[in-house]
Amino acid sequence: MHGVAKHSSPTSVNWGPVALVSLVVLLLVVGGISVFQLLGGSDDDGATAGETPTTDVAGASGPGPDEEEQTSEPAGRGDLDCTPVTVWSAPELLPAVQAASERAGDECFSYAVVSREAATAQAALRSGETPDVWVAGSSGWPELMAAEGVDLEVGDVVASSPVVLAASEPAARALGALGVSEDTTFGQLTALYREAVASGEAPVTLRVGDPRVDQASMALLAAAGAGPDGWAQAGSDARGTLVLLAQTAVQGDPLVAVAADPTTVVPVTQQQVAGADPDLGIRGLPFGDGASVVRMPFVRIGDAGSPQAADALEEALTSEDAAGDIEDLGLQPGDADGQEPDPEITQTLARTWTVIAPQSRILTLIDISGSMEAVVGEDTTRIDLTRQAAQTALSVVPGQTAIGLWYFATALDGKNDYRDVVRLRPLNEVVRSGVTQKDLLLAETDKLDLDILEGDTGLHDSLWAAYTAMQERYSPEAISSVLLLTDGINDDSTGGLSEKQVVERLSKARDSGDAPVTVVLIGVGPDVDAKALDRLAKAAGGESLVIRDPRELPQVFVDVVASRAP
Repeated sequence: MHGVAKHSSPTSVNWGPVALVSLVVLLLVVGGISVFQLLGGSDDDGATAGETPTTDVAGASGPGPDEEEQTSEPAGRGDLDCTPVTVWSAPELLPAVQAASERAGDECFSYAVVSREAATAQAALRSGETPDVWVAGSSGWPELMAAEGVDLEVGDVVASSPVVLAASEPAARALGALGVSEDTTFGQLTALYREAVASGEAPVTLRVGDPRVDQASMALLAAAGAGPDGWAQAGSDARGTLVLLAQTAVQGDPLVAVAADPTTVVPVTQQQVAGADPDLGIRGLPFGDGASVVRMPFVRIGDAGSPQAADALEEALTSEDAAGDIEDLGLQPGDADGQEPDPEITQTLARTWTVIAPQSRILTLIDISGSMEAVVGEDTTRIDLTRQAAQTALSVVPGQTAIGLWYFATALDGKNDYRDVVRLRPLNEVVRSGVTQKDLLLAETDKLDLDILEGDTGLHDSLWAAYTAMQERYSPEAISSVLLLTDGINDDSTGGLSEKQVVERLSKARDSGDAPVTVVLIGVGPDVDAKALDRLAKAAGGESLVIRDPRELPQVFVDVVASRAP
C-alpha cells in the first residue's frame, strides 16, 4: 500500500475511539455468526445513522431559510414544462451540482438545490418526502430505497472516488509489520486482522463506518461480500469479521476517529483523504485490487418537476464544464474502473448490519439557562429553535435507539445543576398503556419555551454527571453517548467544578477504557467559547461543534443525533 496526496484543510472536530476489549469482541464474533441464520427473510429497514452534520436540508416543497439554494424564475417557453425542479445533493458534490444548475437554468428551467446527508435523505424518503432529483453520495442509497418501495430511476454516474484505508503514519508502519503491502486486498487484510485479534496482538484497530449511511464502507463491504470467500457466502470466516466490525463501527466522521486514535484505520474515499487537514498526518492506503469505488449517481424520483429540466441538469452534470468542477472537489468525473455493486448484496448488507450492529444509547442535555431567551430573527428565540431541533431529531432516529433527557442550568434539583427529565429507554419501549418513550420525549420537549428558563449555565458539573451516569449504565453491546447543547460557557454561580478539574476527570475516565462514552458538545450562538468546548471534548475523546447562526441548529442537531443512532 502507498499514500494518497492530501490537500486543503476543513474545520476539524474531535472524536474519541470506542475501546476494543478483546474478550468481549471475540465473544461477540462467535455469538454473532448465528445471526446470519436469521437474515434470509429479514425485512428490517436500513438505519438512518453515521452521517456527518450538514445544515442545508429542505423538503420537496423548497429549501428553508438556512439552506443553500440555486433558483431562477420559471417562465413559459413553447411546449416546454417550466415547473421548478427540487434537487437533493450529496454534500460532497454540492458545489458542482449548484454550478450545473446555474448552467442549465434559464428563463424556463429553474432548480432549488439543497444539501442532503445520506441519513436524513433516507429518513425523508421513508416518510414520503421526495425531491424531483437526487444526486446521491453512493449508488447503494437508491438501491436501498428502491428495495423499500421508493419509485425511482437511476441515471448516469456523475462522479466517483476510489476507496482507500485512512491511517496515521504509525498505523501504516504497523500494518507493514502485520504483512500488509500495496498488493494486499481488503479480504486479505481482514484475514490478517482476524488472526491478530484472535492472538490478542493486533497492532492496529480496523474499524468501518455504518454501511447504511457511510459511502466508503458500503462500497468496500458490498464488494467484500461478493467473492467466493466473502461474508455473504455460507460458512465463510469473513462472517465473523463482519460481526466484529459492526460491534466496533465508527459513529461519525471516520477521519476524526483516526485522528483521535493513531492505531485506528478506517476505509474512506480518496476525496475524504484529499480534503483532510494536513496537520493530522493521515495517509490514504489503496487496496491491492482497487476494486472498491464509490459511485455517485443522478437519480430521478418525483414527477412534480419538469422532466425536461431534469434532463437538462443531468446533461449539465455530465458535461466537460462539470468535469472541471468535479475534479476541483477531489472526485473523478463519471464512472471509475472497479467492481460494480450487486444490488442484492447491498440490500443483504443493510439488513445484516441492522441485526448485528449495537444499539445506540444517547443521554441528551439541553441548556435551559436564562440566556436561551435571546431572540433570533424577528420573533424566534434560541429555546424555540432548540425545541424544533429536538422534536425533528426524534422523528428521524430509529425506534431501537435509547434516548434520555436532562435539562441543565444552575441548582435545578437541590444543589445539582441538572435535572433528569426523561430517563434513558429505547424510543419504541412502551412506558405505560399506549405511551412510548418517544411519546414522552415529544411531550416533554414541547414544553421548551420561555417559561421553563432559569438560572445560569452549570455546564461542567452537568457534563461530568452525565458522563458518569452513562458509565454506570455501560453495556459492551451498546454505544453510549452524551450529547450536550449550550448557548454559552460555564457560568456556575453556585460554584462547582473548574474546567481543569473536569478535563482531568474526563481524561482519566477516557484513558481507563473501562466504560467508553462518546461526548458531543454543540455550542450555539455568538456567546459560545469554542476553544473551551473543544478542550472539554478532546479530554473525553469526543467532538465539538459550534454553530454561530442559531438558525442552523435544527438541522445540525438532527444530523448529529442520526449519525449516532445505528
